[in-house]
Amino acid sequence: MKYGRFLLICMIFLAACTRDEKRSSSDTADTLITDSLQQEGKLDSLPWNTTYNETTQRLQLDHTAGSMAGVGHEEIIRVLNQKYPGIKMKYLRMQGDTIVTRIDDAMQLTQSIGTSGAESYLAEATFSLTEIPAVKAVKIEFEEGDHAMPGTFTRASFKDFN
Repeated sequence: MKYGRFLLICMIFLAACTRDEKRSSSDTADTLITDSLQQEGKLDSLPWNTTYNETTQRLQLDHTAGSMAGVGHEEIIRVLNQKYPGIKMKYLRMQGDTIVTRIDDAMQLTQSIGTSGAESYLAEATFSLTEIPAVKAVKIEFEEGDHAMPGTFTRASFKDFN
């Protein structure tokens, strides 16, 4: 009788361990699929970010992304819009080697985040979008304000950052 109970308890523990292994291997498979999707064009952050260098007392651009293989303008604009939720950039078209975008409501960009904030936004957008091999310039259309003007920007437009 005691032997039967002991055997039953052992079988229950063995079954529980087997179920956890199956659950663990399916979790591992889900993680592998998620990792491969991130490697195939999903970004968690912008490839370029601005920081304030206290030594030089200037803004600087820092390259933060690894491989950009498979990442397109849609993904970069999505992450840019997540980082700056009050500034919604929209893709309009490609014009040669220039990506043309628009910000319909630029109030936060031009009035609320100051000159340094606006410069940081424009620099991050320009450097991040020009990570795409076919893009050499970024045209950003919006209504001009106190801290930012629309225009076509290249990396050379922000030579004072570094």
